[in-house]
Amino acid sequence: MKLHRLPLLAVVASAGLASLNAQTTVATDPVGFVTTTIAASPNGTGYATTPISPVMLQLSGVSGLTTGNVSAVSSNAITVSSAGWTANELVSSSAYLLFKTGSLQGLVVRVTSNTADTATVDTLAADLTQLGAAVGNSVQLVQGDTLLSMFGTPADGVRGGTAAQFSANQTDRVNVRDSGGTVRSYYYNTDANQWRRAGTSADQGSVPISPLAGAFYLRIATSSFNMVTTGNVPTTAVQYLVPRSGQTFFARFFPTAGTINSFGFQNLPGWSSNDRVSTIDSGGNVRSFFWNGTQWRRAGTSADQSGTVVPIGGAVLVNRTGSGAAQLLSVANPYASNL
Repeated sequence: MKLHRLPLLAVVASAGLASLNAQTTVATDPVGFVTTTIAASPNGTGYATTPISPVMLQLSGVSGLTTGNVSAVSSNAITVSSAGWTANELVSSSAYLLFKTGSLQGLVVRVTSNTADTATVDTLAADLTQLGAAVGNSVQLVQGDTLLSMFGTPADGVRGGTAAQFSANQTDRVNVRDSGGTVRSYYYNTDANQWRRAGTSADQGSVPISPLAGAFYLRIATSSFNMVTTGNVPTTAVQYLVPRSGQTFFARFFPTAGTINSFGFQNLPGWSSNDRVSTIDSGGNVRSFFWNGTQWRRAGTSADQSGTVVPIGGAVLVNRTGSGAAQLLSVANPYASNL
């Protein structure tokens, strides 16, 4: 397990990290860190919600090749000749495949199984060949997060508790989309010392969180705490796979603030006024927005909400009402010309 969140002092002391604003002449991707604050409950009885995402890219440390060229591609699998992977180690290490070149540059997909040279990935029912994956594309293994690696334990600031305390709204909650496509609510069970989901006794600490995904953290404790994310700064556009039905969290991803309009969900074929994007507004309230054909609106208001800010390390929850395979959504890198 690779911890994604580090104590702030440890990050500052690391000589290998460069400031996001620093100038560099090296050929490698710039690196740095981003601090995201989990907001405190205002009174200890009502939750404060913080949409949160990993922000930085972590490189995977699996055996064999971590960067290579595609030698064969199918609807949901990528082959990299002589990759030298151990069977299913990419799954156990929460590895994801990032397309570095080609028409899918910036797309990240979760590995669901692997052999020595072939990774099967979750395409949300889309076909990689139809999306544009091709022989010769460069791909890289990047590290995904889990509930445990991203949020830690009570020693890191999480307010945990017993199952009864969870039911009584006395523990923090984290809402995450699981690998089956359902948004679930999790808490840290202090009896078992593990992440749990209501009504289950299984350890849920390994629930995956994609580098392009996010979560809603519901804080019941009256103190805030910081999450520090370290890694490579994204240098290209990002491409999301957006399901046509159900709820999905999406990361802001870039270490800059954006708006709900800047994602461009409204440009997807089939996007309708029944589809929703949710995040928090400037007052800290969770709001749901819809596209009226020309601008983003919130139910009950006539004001344009397109400028609603998604901060660095933020996330949005998308709820769609259509059907069919997932669609590609490309979001431009807002600072690439300055790198």
